[in-house]
Amino acid sequence: MDGGIISFDQQFLFGLGLQLLNTLILFAGLSFLLFKPVREFMEKRSEKIRLQLEQAKSEEQRVLEMKKEYENKLGHIKEESDEILREARKKAQEKENEIIEEARKEADSIKNRALTDIEREKVKIKDEMKKEMVEIASMMAGKLIASSIDEQKHSELIDEVISQMGDVSWHN
Repeated sequence: MDGGIISFDQQFLFGLGLQLLNTLILFAGLSFLLFKPVREFMEKRSEKIRLQLEQAKSEEQRVLEMKKEYENKLGHIKEESDEILREARKKAQEKENEIIEEARKEADSIKNRALTDIEREKVKIKDEMKKEMVEIASMMAGKLIASSIDEQKHSELIDEVISQMGDVSWHN
């Protein structure tokens, strides 16, 4: 032994070479047995994660499209409800106008019937007045003929007929 910590003699170099050869064989064996399956597992895992991310993106896109569709539907629902309200108001206004027109026609009909009834009553009253006048004239003529009339007698007859009639007022 020479005085160094590490001496590069033949035995040391042979042991070192063997150790390097064992390490390479161990590395190749482990690579074949462990690294390759672990790498494949990691690649499969990476592919699975990539597919899940793509699926998540497509789901997110689908959800966004559905959100837009629902927002459009909500917008259309508001428009539809406004249209329905406009139609209801229009129909209510038309119904109100119909009711008012019917009431106006009925009022005109009632007014016309009342005017007709008034005219009939006027004619009836005129006829009654004519009959009374004829009766009065007949009574006066009868009394006039029955007595010899002088002026004073004539005035008395008229006063008598008027008192028999009572308070009769003549209206046209």
